[in-house]
Amino acid sequence: MEQAPCLITPGPLLFSLHNTELVKPVGASFPLPPRLFLRIVLGQPTLIVALCGTTGQLFPTTTYDQGPFQVVGGQLYATRQELGVYFHSQHAGMLPAEGAATLLGVDGSTREVRPDKGRKSFGLAQLRAALEADYIDVHCPQHGPYERYIFVFDDEGKNRRLPINPLATAAWYETYPLEHYSPVDVVAGPVLLMKSDMLR
Repeated sequence: MEQAPCLITPGPLLFSLHNTELVKPVGASFPLPPRLFLRIVLGQPTLIVALCGTTGQLFPTTTYDQGPFQVVGGQLYATRQELGVYFHSQHAGMLPAEGAATLLGVDGSTREVRPDKGRKSFGLAQLRAALEADYIDVHCPQHGPYERYIFVFDDEGKNRRLPINPLATAAWYETYPLEHYSPVDVVAGPVLLMKSDMLR
């Protein structure tokens, strides 16, 4: 008997705060701990949550609520709600246009990238240059909202201690919700999001 495909119920968006700093009144910035995420659920207040170990358990924390928040290489946001509006709006626009990929930056930025010289797909040299990587990896989600897309990223991103990518990690947890999948994983460094037929 054939089983029906498992449909993922839309859950919260979890944006890594790894590349975000807390700006103190004296003007000094302090990196936020790497296991903190901004949790956004439509119709609910934006929260900062801590991820416990590899269990996938999230715990709200108010320790960092005073802000303001500075995305490294990006803008300053007075409150976690303002930062949440930024990440949410970037997430809403990250799916690539036809014939293009979207470069997801570690600062939450998005930029369209098209194949060189009018080609219909990307070559290895262009992907390595866009990601500033010697070795690339490709992940093909088998289900969920990105089923017909691929994520292309630096295979050594974690070893190189690149910042956790907030948009790519939110997309990862949309595909692999914490309550259903373990161990917990994250995506480090810039990421190219594209339709699977864009890679040759």
